[in-house]
Amino acid sequence: MSQQTRRFAMSQWDVFSSRPLEGNSLAVIHDARGLGDSEMQSLAKEMNLSETTFILPRDPPWNASGGCG
Repeated sequence: MSQQTRRFAMSQWDVFSSRPLEGNSLAVIHDARGLGDSEMQSLAKEMNLSETTFILPRDPPWNASGGCG
């Protein structure tokens, strides 16, 4: 079984502090389309930070049914 290499844009932020290099580190994966739950969990574990956020586009059917704004 071969594993295909994929690239994802990400950034790392310090949150809960107004000073650089303090506070809690946060990873943001800018476009997580195509990632499954187990892949997201593996990436979060690999980041080894307090929090990891995965940004996904809104789901049009969910929005049409009155989902959050």
